[in-house]
Amino acid sequence: MFSAFINSFKVKELRNRIFFTAGVIVLCRIAANIPCPGVNTANLAKYFERLSSESAAGGFMGMIDLFSGGALQQFAIGALGIMPYISASIIMQLLVPVIPQLERLKREGEPGMNKINQYTRYLTILICLIQGAMAAVAMMNPGRLGLPAPEPGQPLISAGNPSAFVLMSVIILTCGTMILMWLGERITERGIGNGVSLIITINIIERLPQALTSLAQMVISGLASGGAGKFRLVNLFFLLLIFAAVTAATVMLTQGTRRVPIQMAK
Repeated sequence: MFSAFINSFKVKELRNRIFFTAGVIVLCRIAANIPCPGVNTANLAKYFERLSSESAAGGFMGMIDLFSGGALQQFAIGALGIMPYISASIIMQLLVPVIPQLERLKREGEPGMNKINQYTRYLTILICLIQGAMAAVAMMNPGRLGLPAPEPGQPLISAGNPSAFVLMSVIILTCGTMILMWLGERITERGIGNGVSLIITINIIERLPQALTSLAQMVISGLASGGAGKFRLVNLFFLLLIFAAVTAATVMLTQGTRRVPIQMAK
């Protein structure tokens, strides 16, 4: 496996594709670490820390933050991530068999699929506008979305015009998602392929060093996260066993083949 990875750099075209993909991934990570203007990042970090420990909504917000690569916790320009495009793609796939016009476009081949992809981008913008407005409103008053209110004297945004903050945030978050979508398409065309899936994967494994550090601390201290209970070596063993089982099942699912005999005339 390692020899094949090393040999891939000896082929010029493949080497260029790998370097291009790596460069785009760096740009995606930069977008996940630049906060939107008007956000108090220090108070926002304290709010997310309290939310994850005190409220059940913290787990849901943590899952959303996982797919954005930590951008939501900083309310970065890539806070919405690539998920609005994924949602738009799923919606379009469900609408194609229902709407006759879309079904006819699909039957036209590549020109029709290009039009459907264009409609998907328009729908992505609409979803970004809705989600961006909700995120901006939540930053000003989390209670309007059913989230706990921040501590007194620790506002999540700086003082200013709320309407201007919402408008500016919606525009920035929408542009951030569209840029990520465009970068994903560039990876698909000029990189190693599956650009959107690769961006999601990079956002997820961005937490891997932090997770390994937390695991090491639990093993050394013997206490589970948050001090909720004891963490023994048997817990570590079962955790590694589950990780190996899930990895093996994933490889079997993606690499598995079924040989079907085909009879044809000579």
